[in-house]
Parts: sequence; structure tokens; C-alpha cells
Amino acid sequence: MLLELDSEEYCQALVTRIDDKVKELDQRYRGHLGFSGIGDSDERKLWLNFRWCLPPTFEGRMLRLFDLGNHIEDQVIEHLGNVLPVAAKDEDGEQFNTSLLGGHFAGSTDGLVKDVFPAPNEDTMLLLEVKSANDKRFKELANSEDYEGWSETYRWQIHCYMGAFNLEYALVVVYNKNTSHLYTQIIPFNEKIWEKAQEKAQRIIESSVPFTAGKSESAWEMKYEAQIFKDIYFKRRLPPSANCRNCLSSKPLTSSNGAVWFCRRHEAARSIEDQRAGCEDHLWIPDLVNADHFPEQSTDDVIAYTKEGKTFTNAIKKEIGAMAFSSVEMRELSKIDFDANVMEHMEPLRTEFNGHYIEAMNEDEDAF
Repeated sequence: MLLELDSEEYCQALVTRIDDKVKELDQRYRGHLGFSGIGDSDERKLWLNFRWCLPPTFEGRMLRLFDLGNHIEDQVIEHLGNVLPVAAKDEDGEQFNTSLLGGHFAGSTDGLVKDVFPAPNEDTMLLLEVKSANDKRFKELANSEDYEGWSETYRWQIHCYMGAFNLEYALVVVYNKNTSHLYTQIIPFNEKIWEKAQEKAQRIIESSVPFTAGKSESAWEMKYEAQIFKDIYFKRRLPPSANCRNCLSSKPLTSSNGAVWFCRRHEAARSIEDQRAGCEDHLWIPDLVNADHFPEQSTDDVIAYTKEGKTFTNAIKKEIGAMAFSSVEMRELSKIDFDANVMEHMEPLRTEFNGHYIEAMNEDEDAF
């Protein structure tokens, strides 16, 4: 098919293929709540991301841009290593990483560096944090000379690393992607931020329900987020993936190691692959569903809801039947806001032919 295209069309199609592949290979959902994001003030977004409710945000072009930043950071570390003792990898060739709360709150550093003033002596280890920025953002930082004020998220990130690795200082290096200029700053550890970060992480990880919206819809910055992202955030529809993280039966264990998620229904820990796949006994966390939860008619196997005076249930596989829907069907019905007229009209056909709702509208992409 590509051979039938003219030169210009082929080149455009090639870029599209590259970006599509980059997006396909991207790690969509991370397995933990990261040090790099805990500084975000929006706890609802943090919870939804931790529970794998929000769809991937970035297109292939943006993912390539982020990957370029990673390569730039590697180059900065290499150049810094020519003048200072730098350790960027552990003995296994991996980034230095650490975790808390059973492994659910974690982070990986860019590296560690020694022989940096104002450390007490040349053997004192400092955190090394490397970032890259476009010209506009870099100039904002250079003019303010205040890394912590430049980005609240970056601020929390470095203090989490310093706290977790018991370090007193951080050396931050920011690279201007337009001009190759470097900005450097030494920042002392702030224990209060580290304490707040741990409290916040525990609150998010251990909460069984989402937090209230951190911002009004009118204040939402739609810079990268697609409409589906916004609709899920404001509870207008269910997440695209029915997985273990957003299932009523599953919860993270903070008292063990290895970032364990435990399924109460199956009485077993779920691997990361199992979590992504979910199962046919998935039940949505009721606070994610844009309908009135009816606990009086709910059981361990069916969760009852009402909408426009009509009652329906989210059911495990063996209980699916008249007005009792699987989580995948619930996801599709949420796209039409659980329209009572549609459900009532379609129900005789669904029950007679043992049918299922599989698509209420076209999705931009698959969940995984």
C-alpha cells in the first residue's frame, strides 16, 4: 500500500508510522506512585493515575520529545563526570532506586555526585538531578535563579530523593534544549517537604475511593489532555480499561514488599500482567460510576445503581443478566450516561439473544 503513495504522502505516512509505534511501545501505566509526580497538588488526578483510570495523555511526537530529554540528560551526566565523581548506575547497570509503603511509592535518581561545594568534605554524596527545558522555560529559571520556585513538582521530587537516600544536598543541572546553556544550583534538604510527601503518598495509596476534583472544569488547562481524560476526571464516563486497579475487589498492600496488589475475591496477589488484564469478575469502584449507588440492593457479586428512576447493576460474570451488566458493558453505557430509555429499549433484544454491549461509540484507541 505504501508503494502506491507519492513521495510526499509516503514521507508523511512514515512519520505517522514512527509516532504510532512510539506510542505503542510506551509504558502506558506505571506500577507505582512516583516521587516525580507526588508534588502535583491535584490528589484526584494522582489517585486516578495510580488506579490506572486515566488514559495515556501524550501522542507519539511528545513521547519522542520526552525521550530526547532522556538522551540529553545522559549527555549532561557524561560531561559532568569528566570533572566530578558521578555515579549514575548501580552495580547491575540500573538507576539508583528506592521505595516506601510496600513498594507503592517509589523513585529512581539520575545519579549521585561527590566533591561538590558546600558539602562538608569531598566524600559527601549529593543527589544529582538533571532536567532539560525549552528556551522560554530555561530563561524563566535563569532569571529567577530559583529551581524550587520554578517547578513545585520538581521541588518535591528532589526532596523525596534526598529524604529517601538520606542526603543533605542536591545538585540540579538544567539544560537549554535550544542553546545548550546549563543552569546549576545546589539545594539543601527540606525535611518538611519529605514528611508531607510521605503523608500524601500514604493517603493516596491507601484510599479506596477517589478524591474530590482539585480544580473546576473552567480552570482546567487542556494543554495535552484529550476530552476522554477530562470526562473521566469529572466522572462523566468510566475509564477505558477495566483492570484490577479500579476494581472494587482489589487493594494495594503497604505492609508487604514488592508493590503487591491483593484481590479479595480470588484471595490472591495479582501480578502486574494480571492487573492490566483484569478479569470477568471485575466490579467498578462505585465512586467512579456516574449514577447513584444503591448499597441496599448490592451484594458481593452485584453493585446496584439508579439513574433516571431505573435500577441496574454491575455484575460479575455468573450474575450477568437482565439489567445486570459486566464492567465492560458498564464502560460502554457510561458513554451515553446510562441513558434509561436506551437501556430499557435494548434490554429485550439483549436478553433474548444473550447479547452484550461492546461499543457505544468509537474510541480513539484501545485501553492497552
